Formats: sequence, structure tokens, C-alpha cells
Amino acid sequence: MNLVHSYGRVSTVATVRRVHKLPHGGVHKVGPSQHVKALEQLGAAEVSKEHRLIDLSEILNLSPQKAENCLLKGVGERVSEGEVLAVRGGLRKRRATAPIDGTIVYVGDGQLIIEGERVRQEVFSSIPGRVVEIEPGEYVTVETGGVAVQIAWGCGGAVWGTIRVMDSEPLPAADPARLNIDHRGAVVIIGTPLSEEFLKAAIDIRVKGLLAASMHARLVPLAEEAGFPIGLTQGFGHLPMSAQLLTLFNTYNGHEAALDMPDPQNWREKRPEIIIPLSSHQNVPEARPSTLVLKAGRKVRVLQNPYLGEVGTVTALSDSPRRLGSGLWMPGALVEMPSGETVYVPLTNLELLT
Repeated sequence: MNLVHSYGRVSTVATVRRVHKLPHGGVHKVGPSQHVKALEQLGAAEVSKEHRLIDLSEILNLSPQKAENCLLKGVGERVSEGEVLAVRGGLRKRRATAPIDGTIVYVGDGQLIIEGERVRQEVFSSIPGRVVEIEPGEYVTVETGGVAVQIAWGCGGAVWGTIRVMDSEPLPAADPARLNIDHRGAVVIIGTPLSEEFLKAAIDIRVKGLLAASMHARLVPLAEEAGFPIGLTQGFGHLPMSAQLLTLFNTYNGHEAALDMPDPQNWREKRPEIIIPLSSHQNVPEARPSTLVLKAGRKVRVLQNPYLGEVGTVTALSDSPRRLGSGLWMPGALVEMPSGETVYVPLTNLELLT
């Protein structure tokens, strides 16, 4: 059964596949059909933190060929920050120095490129499951069966932990006094808007992850510095969680789940989501393709003021995010309202109707 909540998708019974891209030059560390745990390493690579281009011809005020003849170092050699790379003699003596520690990887056309220090970059599985596909140097695909809920907004990376649902029904406000030691190290879910007081209490109690209905946009900086993943099912504002969605979470209260909140800049490729894997004995069937796709002509319900609850028609999807009154840049759609007015609404504040 597939439902659409906000502009994300709720798959209550599904085969979930997640593609984990490897960094450039990455080597996979797992094999085909191997079973992996959540946050298990799938691959790694040594990558450079930065590259610097030095225009020797301009610095030395020489032609490209003459500038290269002044080089004291060649391709493949290590250099230190401040080290002299090339010297022009004569009355107008000039020199080019290295701006960073690194290795010279290119010389040509009077220019030089230094590759900075290399660091190890690792890729971890966002879910437990079975490796079903490996493209060497490109990606590793992991499959599991369970519940997948794409949500409106998130930040803070990925964690794996036990769900602790605090509400049995959507409420207008969350009481931070309800947090206790039992919530430490858990993925806490509340059916209410997230307040500053509750967020600070969650930080103090050291929860592992937090999923709420909504929050004010001014809390974004605090959420990004919380030290754990935070997600919103409805988006920004003061909206309680969908009763249907909260009931779903209560069904799996106490189960382990993966809370995966990627960098918002990468949401075109990967949506923030919570995945609750189910064991094989629970008979998870294959998910059927959903026919609910947001596109021009679709009917949607608006989940933000001043159009809260109104049903409109999507006329076009925005090619790129737009800046909202709150200052946030969000992807959205142009929606024709019953009044005939066409407005831009963030995708997080749209509910797709069947």
C-alpha cells in the first residue's frame, strides 16, 4: 500500500533498495549477496581535500614555455606550503610559491596544479540488508524489506536506533518534561511541532535521532548543530503530524529503524527518510509501483497558510529552488488555486491527492 504524504512517499509494505554512490576511485568492501548491517562500510577511497591552480606564466610574467623552464619541481613531486616552485632571474626577479602542502599533478600551458593532502572517505550502508548490485568504482545497492517514509525536511546525517514514539495522537505542542533517560540513545518520534525547548531537552538527554511534525524555520541553525539527525514529516510551520502517519509509527514502536537525513543540497538525488526494516518471517511482499506522481494537472492540498487546506491544481514544477519569505531556498510547484490565482508552494507543503 503506497500513500503520499506531503511530497514524500509512504510505503507501508515495500522492497526497499538504496544505491550508495562510491567516491571517485572508490573500492567496494563487500561482495554480491552479502548481508550487511546498518552503517556497515560498503566502500572507501583516498580523495584529495582540494586542488590549487597556479598560473606560472602570469606570476612570472613570461610566456608559458619560458615559465615552465623556470620550474624547480616536476609532476609527482611533493611540495610544502610556501616552498618556491619556480624562479625568474634577472633584474625583475619573481618567484612562484606553493599555497598548500601537496603533490604536483599537472604542468602545462604555463600552469601548474597541486593536489592537496589526501583523506580517507568511507561509504556506509544506510540500511541493513543484502547487497544486490555492485558497479565497481561507482555504487553498491543494498536491498531490504520494510517500511519507507520519505519526509519533508531533514538534516544531520544517518543513524540506526530503536524507535520511541511519544504520542498516540497528533497534539498541538510537545512537553519537554516528558523526555527522560529512557529516550537516551533512541530515535524519538513526536506527533507535534518541535519547539526550541523540546529540541534543547533532546540535546541534553542525548537522543540518537528526532522525528517531529514541523518546526519554525528559525530553529534550523540549532537543528543543524544538534549533533544528531532531525527530520520533519510536514515541513516548516506549526502543523501536527498526520494521524495516519503517527499511527503507522506507533505500529512499529520499539522496532529498530534507519533515520537518514542527507544534506539538503543533495535532495534532488536522495530524500530524507526513515526506513523500518522488517524481518523475512513477517512476509513482506514486493512493493507495487505507485501511480501517484506529482506533475502538471495533478490535484494537491496546500498545507501552509494562507491557503491551508485548499485544493488546487499543479500547473508546473519549478526547475530550481526559489527563495521563500522565510529566507529558505526550497523546490516547489506553481499551483492554481480555486480563486484563479497561481501561487508558488514548496513541495514540502503539498499533499498529492488521488
